[in-house]
Amino acid sequence: MNAQRVWTVAHKDLIEVLRNRQALFPLIVIPLGLAVVIPASLMDFITSPDTSDFAGALMAFMTQMPAGVAPTHLNPDQLLVYSFAVFFMAPLFLLIPSMSATVIGSSSFVGEKERRTIEGLLYTPITNRELVLGKILASLIPSIVVTWTAFVCYALLVNHYANPVVGEVFFPTASWVVLMLVMVPLIAFLTVALIVAVSGRATSSQAAQGTSFIVVMPVILLTVGQSAGLLLFDTKVTWVASGIMVFINVLVFLAVARIFNRERILTKLR
Repeated sequence: MNAQRVWTVAHKDLIEVLRNRQALFPLIVIPLGLAVVIPASLMDFITSPDTSDFAGALMAFMTQMPAGVAPTHLNPDQLLVYSFAVFFMAPLFLLIPSMSATVIGSSSFVGEKERRTIEGLLYTPITNRELVLGKILASLIPSIVVTWTAFVCYALLVNHYANPVVGEVFFPTASWVVLMLVMVPLIAFLTVALIVAVSGRATSSQAAQGTSFIVVMPVILLTVGQSAGLLLFDTKVTWVASGIMVFINVLVFLAVARIFNRERILTKLR
């Protein structure tokens, strides 16, 4: 595999993404909503005096947490805020790389088919693996940058609202560091790889975006499972999930590169 050719493909697509206002707008709105607006509203609510209903729901969630995942020296009010900031928001945050990668990937690859600018690239002496990896990187890099930027905003938000209640700086935790550095790139990679997989048959960006449901749905189930106390995103669970994701990503990438059919795409362009 030629790294220079991979980067040439990725660099070209990155420039096009930065020039595409339709792609950039969701990249601002999605992280802003999931990492700032929703957490700020809920954090302001649970740190206010009248939080009986929501606090009751969170307390029920906290009673199902395994022993040792939260600091034992916190009182109930402090534990309530800690649990929301650390555990409750974790799976919801994973929607950001998936949704961001979907927007960029569909615009980068399928959008190029719609504009009929991909034909020249398909005729170049570049292997399928190099082409697929270059396309994936072009969507992966902005998605990671956007998610990490959103994470910094969320960390500042937590420190602003939660630290005065908890009485100490506790965020980011080790599980969140693993989540951001390992899980986020893996989820974004898988999302884009799935979009590339259907690019040969997809006729529009909207059709390709439907593939993100395959990735988003498990994340939603994780959110429901965590809210019900069935699964908790502590450090151990995050590492195990990351290991599984690495295995899945390798298999998906090899499969996508193998089934990628230039002739089919060129035929549909004619």
